[in-house]
Amino acid sequence: MSLTNENQLFMTSTEDRPARLAGMESGTAILALIICLTLTVGIAALSHSAVAAVLASVAFAGGLIVALRILPRNR
Repeated sequence: MSLTNENQLFMTSTEDRPARLAGMESGTAILALIICLTLTVGIAALSHSAVAAVLASVAFAGGLIVALRILPRNR
């Protein structure tokens, strides 16, 4: 049994790319924000310290900035 052109699947390129936020797709950026906020709240709850929560927020924000710098740009 041979395949003809009508039985083959062709992939076409589209110009519909996902929206980007801070260099990432918006879903990835929202997920990163949710994870950072969850970890910050967890650290604040475990340590009972506002200073620790602020330091955790700054550390997570710094980590995101570093990660965004090393990720490849749009192709």
